[in-house]
Amino acid sequence: MKNKDIIITINSLNDIEKLEKLGIKKYAYPLKEFCVGIPNTFLISEIKNDGYIYLNRILDNDGIDKLRSLLKDLPLNIRGIIFDDLGIIELVKDLKIEKILYLSHFNTNLESIKIYLNYVDNVIISTDITEEETKYINNALNGKLTVFVLGYVMAMYSRRYLIDNYSKFHNLPYKNNLVIENTNHKFLVYENEFGTCFYHLPLYNGLKLLNLNAKNYFINAVFLSVEDIKDLLEGTSNIEYDEGFLNTETTFKLKGDIDD
Repeated sequence: MKNKDIIITINSLNDIEKLEKLGIKKYAYPLKEFCVGIPNTFLISEIKNDGYIYLNRILDNDGIDKLRSLLKDLPLNIRGIIFDDLGIIELVKDLKIEKILYLSHFNTNLESIKIYLNYVDNVIISTDITEEETKYINNALNGKLTVFVLGYVMAMYSRRYLIDNYSKFHNLPYKNNLVIENTNHKFLVYENEFGTCFYHLPLYNGLKLLNLNAKNYFINAVFLSVEDIKDLLEGTSNIEYDEGFLNTETTFKLKGDIDD
């Protein structure tokens, strides 16, 4: 198991020693004021040697300006940055750090990923494609891919305070970190000052993709303890999970389409 090639988001600085015992030594720190759907975030000054900055929200003009200011005095111990706002490419283009683009649901085909690799060092491939498609793209890129292997996958987020608004409208007690269900779909919903995030339930488990020859493997550890991670890696966890679209194609022929 290629634990040494895993990049994992951390929930606490106290988790690092435990993760090292699992052979995981690359850490992504959710950056304070630049993340949505993540309870625990960190200042740049808290990032340990060779850590990655992790940002997962789309920035407005104020956010871009604030990030530009932070990056001007970036400590030398920063190994890289993981982000999903394309505007950040311009901010980091001259920085001598690893640049990893994570567009969640958009990095789904070889040609678009090739284009992005003209601007960044690495791309986290979407979890919305099959195992065979993932293998094909990874092999074609010859080691320039990061594969998402474990964690709660964000389905969407809104800048609106949906939980707070709902509670006020219906005169209900405010309760964050909710599990909701819509028909046969379940979501874990978490709200912070930047909006409301919906994570797909159950947990995504693509650990079988660790057998690929990718550059990195990504674990989003939000709402997971180190003990949860350990049990999942060892195959002894009781947490409910699925394999997303690894075994399910998401391309469909519309009625009336004509075969070539």
